Amino acid sequence: MRRIDGWLSSESGNPGDLAPFVRVLVDYGRRRSRFDFLVDTGSDITTLMPDDAFQLLGDSYFDLDFETSAETMVVEGIGAEGQRTLPINAVLSLEDDVEVEIALAIRLWVAEPRPDHPSTSGNWAIPSIFGRDAIRPGDFELSYLNGTVTLIRPDNE
Repeated sequence: MRRIDGWLSSESGNPGDLAPFVRVLVDYGRRRSRFDFLVDTGSDITTLMPDDAFQLLGDSYFDLDFETSAETMVVEGIGAEGQRTLPINAVLSLEDDVEVEIALAIRLWVAEPRPDHPSTSGNWAIPSIFGRDAIRPGDFELSYLNGTVTLIRPDNE
């Protein structure tokens, strides 16, 4: 069993609104960036939100065709309204408790920016989502009592 530790944080600043996070290194082509992902067991897919997508993709982020691409998928439940997303093939790397990297090849869904430029409003302030597609095969443990967040991965990864 390989353990990846995360942490609890409050996006709202209210200590009663603690949510689990994990740090992930994202590789896409020749681009590589590290982000804090919100662990969301209710989300089927892992989603890179605009602030992180812009950091990873740079200006090419604004060239993605969210409106007419055949691969566009609307994801409900992130923010106040559905998010249009497009997939990219990426590698997510996590570091386990003995500092060995675990690499997960995944279809990472990139959310359409709203507004369509870098901002502190709209969906730019929503953290990226680490969904069930990245948690499986494995497990997720959360303890508000102990203040711990742990992803557990099989030994053979």
